[in-house]
Amino acid sequence: MRVYPEALSQHLKKLKGYYLVFGDEHLIRLEALKAIQQVAAQAGFVEHHQFSTEGGLNWDQVFDCASAMSLFSSQQLISIELDKTDKTITDALLELAQLNNPDTIFIIHGNKLSLQQMKAKWFVAMDGAGINVPTNHPDSKHFPQWMYRRLTQAGLSANKDIVNFMCRNFEGNLLACAQEIEKLSLQFGQQPLTLQDIANNITGHTHFGIFQWLDTLFAGKVNRAQRMLQQLQEEGSDIILLSGTLNNEIKKLLDYQYQLNNGVPFAQLMKNARVWSSKQALIQQALNRLSSQQLEHMLGLCCQLELSIKTQYDQNSWPILQMICVLFQGKSAQQYDLTAIN
Repeated sequence: MRVYPEALSQHLKKLKGYYLVFGDEHLIRLEALKAIQQVAAQAGFVEHHQFSTEGGLNWDQVFDCASAMSLFSSQQLISIELDKTDKTITDALLELAQLNNPDTIFIIHGNKLSLQQMKAKWFVAMDGAGINVPTNHPDSKHFPQWMYRRLTQAGLSANKDIVNFMCRNFEGNLLACAQEIEKLSLQFGQQPLTLQDIANNITGHTHFGIFQWLDTLFAGKVNRAQRMLQQLQEEGSDIILLSGTLNNEIKKLLDYQYQLNNGVPFAQLMKNARVWSSKQALIQQALNRLSSQQLEHMLGLCCQLELSIKTQYDQNSWPILQMICVLFQGKSAQQYDLTAIN
């Protein structure tokens, strides 16, 4: 059963045999694991064994541990961190899923799993007998709600301006956000906060990844994408990597648009391309805004960008990348003069 982190405490009143904790946000994952471990310890699961697949794992040790009596009680907690999945690992996990021992709680955790991994037999079996806690970074729609809860839980007043300011400064880096909120709580206590108080006492720690940037482009949020790109540049991101990845994504969009123009239904197109359901809405938004002619023009700019990067070493190629970002708005390509940004 899927349970989101903010509702996890309610579902820990009755412990399950299996907890699946996977996601791309380190802070949320750590806090979910801590909450499960604390409640389990209070319920008598005081012995905690930890394993990791990184560097190889002797599964015999895991099964020996699962079948042995605890030194302190008849109840124990077994945590397994996954850094990958292969047949050996998935077979072992499926066998663990069939143990269903009421005196043992299993926590399987790690980075975000793919849709295919979540359809594996072991995951489906453990999900059915336990709780699946997705610990991903809140999307832009729900991030302000997350920030508001975090501030108020720390005893800090939080109006809309403060919440938005914090979101802009900590998107993609929730661990730093939690540290700054704790510092603010110690400094200001219960007294009302102003936006100036926040601005004067925090250090911005926004961190964006290349795939967050691409998702923002697909959604047509060009101003936000430009801010992300500026930060990626300031952090020393490799423009060759950004250019190559963007080039590949535009090629895919253009291929999808050609097929749509030939009458292939969008749902069938996504199924054939094996695109995750979570990504399909963003792709559809981009295709609704961008015609095949516009995508062809953008692909041409990608070629110019690659040529500039590889041959014109004394020229700043970032403005061309910024231009391609602007074109994701779906405006007519003829409105823009590429020479104006050189």
